[in-house]
Amino acid sequence: MDLKQDKITNALYKHSFIISALLVFVVLISTGMQIDNNGVCCAIMFLGYLLVLGYGFYLRQTKKLSDEAMITLIFALGFVLRLGYVLYTGLYTRQHDLNEFVEGKYNLWHSGYILYVRDHFWIPNVDVRGYGEFYHPPFHYFVCAVFLKIVGIFLPKGTRYYETLQAISMLWTQFTLIMVYKTVVQVGIKKESRVTAALIIAAFPCFTQMSASINNDILSILLFFTGFYFGLKWFKEGTWKNIIFAALAVGFGMMTKLSVGMIAFPVGFLFIVKFIKDMMNKEDKKAGKKSFLQLLTFGVICAPLGLWFQVRNFIKFRVPFTYVLRSDNIYQDISKYTPLQRIFGFYGFPIEDYYINLGSDGEQDYNIFIAQVKTALFDAENCRDDFTMSMAGYVLLIVFLILIVISVIGFVYTVFTLKKRKSLWEDLSMAVLAVVQTVSVISFSLQFPHICSQNFRYSTPFLLCGLVFLLRAGEIKIPGTKDRATAKFIRGLAVAFMIFAVLFYTILWTYVKGEVTVVAPT
Repeated sequence: MDLKQDKITNALYKHSFIISALLVFVVLISTGMQIDNNGVCCAIMFLGYLLVLGYGFYLRQTKKLSDEAMITLIFALGFVLRLGYVLYTGLYTRQHDLNEFVEGKYNLWHSGYILYVRDHFWIPNVDVRGYGEFYHPPFHYFVCAVFLKIVGIFLPKGTRYYETLQAISMLWTQFTLIMVYKTVVQVGIKKESRVTAALIIAAFPCFTQMSASINNDILSILLFFTGFYFGLKWFKEGTWKNIIFAALAVGFGMMTKLSVGMIAFPVGFLFIVKFIKDMMNKEDKKAGKKSFLQLLTFGVICAPLGLWFQVRNFIKFRVPFTYVLRSDNIYQDISKYTPLQRIFGFYGFPIEDYYINLGSDGEQDYNIFIAQVKTALFDAENCRDDFTMSMAGYVLLIVFLILIVISVIGFVYTVFTLKKRKSLWEDLSMAVLAVVQTVSVISFSLQFPHICSQNFRYSTPFLLCGLVFLLRAGEIKIPGTKDRATAKFIRGLAVAFMIFAVLFYTILWTYVKGEVTVVAPT
């Protein structure tokens, strides 16, 4: 059936970055990124959901609900979810290592780093090993500093002044999810599977929490996926524009968090493959030379951007390139568990125990992969005291676990069918990403044996490769079933995943945490 094009959703689909930026700007100037009345926030969210769903119903009735229109509406629902979440989430709620903003005081957390850069427009000349979060490269803090300078023209320096920083986080989150979707398309996922991809991406829980989190995580993640996207485009097209954009994204990404450099493995794999193919191209003898010059340009742009901060710290203070601040929280210390326990010590998901255990109540989540699952959905939030929240979270967890199992099956299926695929090298790069990310997560978690080191926010590339393999699993034909039965089943799970993710984070503002009994871990 031929569907008519809808002008509104078509424009939103084609100009998603510009429209996202405009919408966040409108929210910023109209609310300052905070509405104190949670009931009003809830009303805004439900009104937004009704408008999006109502418009979807209209498109269906007028036979304009194409896949592109449906994907646009799904992302619009995700935007409404994150909008409501940011508006009801206060400046110091569910943050990571932020501490408080106090004018004239530069604490050793993210807030102090932001204020220092805003006031001095440079970084302190100190050994970062004694300065907390100042060990991070400074790009995120310079962005925040410039933003606050501009906001300061219009707002006095109070809580709402700092709250506006959530506008940046929300915008980066929106851009990140769009880039994940564009990368999935670039890998070669079939058109009929893209709606499923959008359902999972648009409301993925950890990104909902990151949309209000004022630290450097979301910007580094955005730049990682942007670098990957342009790396894939360069592999296919070989243009100067793509290699330069890839270099800038990776360089600025490493200037945000050095861990973005892990992209060197999957994208470097593609670079090597293309270089070898171009060198062996007998029809175009200049292709190899062009690829070599482009890769050299990538290195010339990326290396200075990404490594100058580490080089500076090493030359001045002999700080190791891979220095990471260690946690001194005794409740989160899980060094007593062996590597085998950390990797294979599965202890299940009792209904009351699927939120992360941070040790303060005597219980600790020591298994790396259980902690990854929990924090991907709920971060460090704990809603054990509320029946509705717990049941919504429990169903979300069950659906997510099923999706993970199918994704692993998709990984095996993809590996065994590689030779038949037009996207052979792109799929191999996803396999490289999955393997390297797994090794990285295990290595990092064992090297820094604290519960917080197992957080999914450090391993978000899993979303990309996991999603690709999940959609590849939809190609599996089960004997005795109709065509695309597997893909339709996965889409049904994706619909359930989005519904319960939206439900959980829509009603999170209603949760009131009970008292936590502080018990030393045994």
